[in-house]
Amino acid sequence: MVSEVTEYVSVGKVLDTVLPLVSAKRSEVVPISDAYGRIAARDVLSAEDVPPMSASHMDGYAFDSRDTAKASKGSPVALPVVGEVGLGVRPKLPAGRNKAVKVSTGSFLPNWTDAVVPVEQVSTKGNRIVITAPIAKGEYVFRPGGDIRKGEVVIRKGEAIRAQEIGLAISLGLGKLRVFTRPRVAILATGSELVSSVSAGKAHVSNSHVPIFVRLIQEAGCEVLDLGIARDVHEEILSRVQQGLSEADLVLTTGGTSVGVRDLMGGVVAALRPRVLFHGIRMDRGRVAGVALVGRKPMVMMPGPMQGAMNAFLLFGVPIMRRLAGGPSGEVLVGAKLRTPWAARQKFPNFTKVVYARLFRTSRGAEVEIVKGETESMTVLTRSNGFLVVPENRTSLEAGEEVEVHLLPGFSFA
Repeated sequence: MVSEVTEYVSVGKVLDTVLPLVSAKRSEVVPISDAYGRIAARDVLSAEDVPPMSASHMDGYAFDSRDTAKASKGSPVALPVVGEVGLGVRPKLPAGRNKAVKVSTGSFLPNWTDAVVPVEQVSTKGNRIVITAPIAKGEYVFRPGGDIRKGEVVIRKGEAIRAQEIGLAISLGLGKLRVFTRPRVAILATGSELVSSVSAGKAHVSNSHVPIFVRLIQEAGCEVLDLGIARDVHEEILSRVQQGLSEADLVLTTGGTSVGVRDLMGGVVAALRPRVLFHGIRMDRGRVAGVALVGRKPMVMMPGPMQGAMNAFLLFGVPIMRRLAGGPSGEVLVGAKLRTPWAARQKFPNFTKVVYARLFRTSRGAEVEIVKGETESMTVLTRSNGFLVVPENRTSLEAGEEVEVHLLPGFSFA
């Protein structure tokens, strides 16, 4: 399936075609200490009930609830305290009625007890506790499996492992977890005018775009293969792209994608005989971007101008990385009210629009302000901490309208 360079296709068609052909392929077992932020490669099931036996919700006393059935202020029940159960200890106190044992929050209960009274709700006389009202069966008792049942899925395949999952796994005695291998993303800058030096000089341009994408790729949980800078020479670009395809799971390129003689990437990708190629996408800005699948390896050809490159990265690079990683990328959607109206550019109003914005927290709730600027403008991004994706059929947004703001690790820090 090869599209002509000048044939613009929708963002949705590109994603619907490419994403089903992309998936996480490898997994590895890592120590629990290294599992944070990784994506679970299989369901993790609990090997036991949690708690494994009845436990106390409170510091207090445990007993058989039938012993308090007739307790009242006028006829209190006094139960002798015959022992104490420490934390983490499986009690071995002899069974019996009309007695109590002292327990702490989390203590396992003797199997002959079925209720707990908090310490502040009883008085004591010598070694006895005095109860003045019936205590129901199960009161302040955490039943076996009350938190987790044996065989229950506690971490699902495709979920990111957070700090709380680390603690849960350790509490279940799991020292290792199987996670998807981090995808490797190759990135190549093209352009004879580019130099890696910070002080580029009048005749050259600093390669400022790639470091941005390197950090965003890392924040998405992927490894980076920096292929450097290739001059505007077909053979040189082709060689670097082939290296990326052989050593990485995804190849991103910046620059060299346009129409006519400047469309070097189109010729490079065509030489690779892609299974899928979309070159020319209904995306404003960045319509000359391209997405391809060479064998089983995806490529995203990002335009040279900053906003066009970022748009292609957000709309195509991030979803593809998410699929390769086996789970979420960390992107978050936040509802907010638009402070001022917005209208699409007249040039391509019916394309998908990426609109950069700044999210604010106010006394009235979350509000968002549109950030405007030219295609080449870097400050559009530095003044933003989120972005909106406006579909093809929307050409304007009203002030006060509720919109969804995308937040992305590394881009937002919000």
